Amino acid sequence: MNSLGDWLKKPGLENLQKLISGEMVLPDPMLENLGYALTDVRVNFCAFEGQPGPEHLNLTGFVHGGWAMSILDSAAVLAVVTAMPKGKLCATSSLEVKFVRPVRSRMNCRAEGHLITMGRNLAHSRAELTEKASGKLLAFCSCSVSVFGVGEAGERLAAPATP
Repeated sequence: MNSLGDWLKKPGLENLQKLISGEMVLPDPMLENLGYALTDVRVNFCAFEGQPGPEHLNLTGFVHGGWAMSILDSAAVLAVVTAMPKGKLCATSSLEVKFVRPVRSRMNCRAEGHLITMGRNLAHSRAELTEKASGKLLAFCSCSVSVFGVGEAGERLAAPATP
């Protein structure tokens, strides 16, 4: 089970559990580049853990806010995926992030996402990013997620890129 077609045959939670166990392998270059990984899933909940490196620093020497936004987005969206039936896909439609403390290089971080509401076409979730050692809050977000069916997904995925 290693393709989008396989993904669509199972509910979201089951797919995520198979990713964690290694039973399903789908390449995700974004996660590899950003240095974080999916570590826990349950109904309405998802967690990622990671450690930003020197390659994620901005000009001030702190981790770029985009790293925190990415791990928060991943946790918030996959919290939605845990509640999705087979044949459905989703994508972020809006993300609002609030930064509380700077993230430092080599800091062990954990992002936990929670589903708030799930509608037919739109879901809402939230996520918090903390430093693992201290539990201190680093950033948090609210997220809206568009949910769509297989037909729509196939059309979107099959559409040629426009120049």
